[in-house]
Amino acid sequence: MSDSDRNRQQQEHSPEQPPHATPREHVRKMEHHLQEMGEYLRRIGERLRRLDEQLSQLEAEDDRAVDRGRGWPTGG
Repeated sequence: MSDSDRNRQQQEHSPEQPPHATPREHVRKMEHHLQEMGEYLRRIGERLRRLDEQLSQLEAEDDRAVDRGRGWPTGG
């Protein structure tokens, strides 16, 4: 097998980078992918903060209900 055949075979088996992509194109694609992932993580972070706020409100309501004697009965 010649060197060019081996190089072609290695490129065909490389899932990260298509054989026609130059290193610069690959970097651009990865930058775009990282931007998309950053946006996704930002949205998920916002959602988690909202859920945490909702949970805090529910816990406060539950605590007030327990103080009034109308909360969940304790297991002990």
